[in-house]
Amino acid sequence: MIALTVIGGFLGAGKTTFLNRLVNRADAPRCAILVNDFGDIAVDERLVAQHGGDTITLKNGCVCCSMGNDLGRSLARVLDGNCPPQRIIVEASGVSNPGRIMDIARISPELQADGIIVMVDTLALEAQLADRWIADTVKAQLASADLLLLSKLDIAGARVRDEVRLRLHQWFPDTPVAQDSGHSWQLLAELSPAQSGAAFNFEPHFGFTARSIVSRRRLDLERLRRWMRRRDDVYRIKGWARLENNDYGLLQVVGKNLAWESIQASDDDGMRLVVIGRDELPESDAICDAIGV
Repeated sequence: MIALTVIGGFLGAGKTTFLNRLVNRADAPRCAILVNDFGDIAVDERLVAQHGGDTITLKNGCVCCSMGNDLGRSLARVLDGNCPPQRIIVEASGVSNPGRIMDIARISPELQADGIIVMVDTLALEAQLADRWIADTVKAQLASADLLLLSKLDIAGARVRDEVRLRLHQWFPDTPVAQDSGHSWQLLAELSPAQSGAAFNFEPHFGFTARSIVSRRRLDLERLRRWMRRRDDVYRIKGWARLENNDYGLLQVVGKNLAWESIQASDDDGMRLVVIGRDELPESDAICDAIGV
């Protein structure tokens, strides 16, 4: 049987950062990593053996695959391969319940449920739980975890870290809480499904939606900040854009926190953003008009 691990956590919690460390270890065990957004996985080119469309094969035997919206088909493709992996790791969508994904392993004779890691945004957890629109989603994710992994500790500070640890231990006394220290493969090797039931049994009451923006327009960061201040229904923006000053880079927005990283432009250097929020989000063209020039 092949062990299946699910990595979950709310939008911006650090799942992709965690996975990037996994795939860039040359001594990693042979595994298949199924991700929602294939372009986010920054694989060290020195480790790449072969590119194949939506699949990258590494020299250590690992493979990274784009999952898209069809997890079943992606799993079948991995299981039917000539050299099945020792472990499959699935990145859950930031607004999904990773426990539902793990249910696949529990009904498949070829897979063994090997545990769920839920990334916890230490800096944002209190605000998430106070937000009536997303609190139930976050709680359901936390409740599904076999290991709660704290991220962004360098930004949050010791006091916030200790408060979050205390709250999680009160809610889930039988669920281990660790910090994302970079020892990723060791965490996975020691992971095992929890024996106790979840402290929460919440399901989201509100829907989420995503808007894709593909445009040749330039991004105006100040207009974007003003637009974000007027809205409380946007939880995540991620993608690439060019600014008015011709700077090209990666945009990351989590809640009200905005980060811009200048990078070398690709051949397609227009605005390519995904905006995730509640169902009442404006249409893509309206968002582009609000933040673009």
